Parts: sequence; structure tokens; C-alpha cells
Amino acid sequence: MYESPYFSTMKKAFALGFATASILFSALMGASSADAQSLKQKEMISRDREKVASLAKETNQACGTQIAFQIDYATYSRVAEDDNNQSPWAYLANATDALKQVCRSDAGKQAVQAKIRSVIVSNGTGEAESLDGGVFRYQVPYRGHSPATVVKWLQANL
Repeated sequence: MYESPYFSTMKKAFALGFATASILFSALMGASSADAQSLKQKEMISRDREKVASLAKETNQACGTQIAFQIDYATYSRVAEDDNNQSPWAYLANATDALKQVCRSDAGKQAVQAKIRSVIVSNGTGEAESLDGGVFRYQVPYRGHSPATVVKWLQANL
């Protein structure tokens, strides 16, 4: 079936718009608890939003998806208080880097497109991954993390 270049371009623009809207919605949902956050936490989240949007755009382009990316900032309260820790977007980067690596192959890209609709990154006592109902959850400890473990998990579970 023939598809005009104009229609194809419009579909891509719509997909990127949808992904951006999903990111903004996630950011706004996180902002609903903003009243309970310290100024330092609010500033951290504000700085993170631009980087999260950039990582999401890169990943969605690499995978041909409209995955919504979200950080559970409530679990990162200690990060905001510890100047030696990375910002939460850096923990999300493990998931986006892993997804981009998996999407390098056609089979990986197809698996991601079929099975992942959103990604939620949170802080926890250990590194853990799960996929349920299209939601890929990645829990990362403060002490360290690696995209290599996420790649291995995705390759074994997609």
C-alpha cells in the first residue's frame, strides 16, 4: 500500500507530539505533590525535566516508539539532600541507554515496540527491573547502577 511522504511526515510529527505530551503529563503529575517538596527538590525536578525530555526524544526516535518516561521523584528525596549523588535523570539514562541499545537490532526494536508503553524509574534498595502491562519499571539504588544490567534484563525478558 502506497503511503505519501506527507502522510508519513505527519504521522512522525504526531508521534513526537504525543511523546512530548506524555512526558509533560508525567512531569505535571509529579508536580501535584510539589507543595510537599523542599525548594531544593523543586529546583532539582525543574532541571531534570529538560534532560528527561531530551532522553525520551532520543529513545523514541531510536526505537520508533512513543514511550512515556517518568521518574518517581518521591523515592529520590535523599538524592536531593546529598550533593554527592547524581540527579534522578542520570538514573533514567540507564533505562534509555539500554532501550536504545536493544533497539539497534530489528528484533529488539520490534520487541520494544510491542511490549513497552511506558518506563518508570524509581529509587530502591537494589537494582530491579519488571515489565507488566506495558509498563517497564526500573528501580535503582543510590550506590550505583549500570545500563549493562538493564540491557541483559531486557534481552532476556522481551
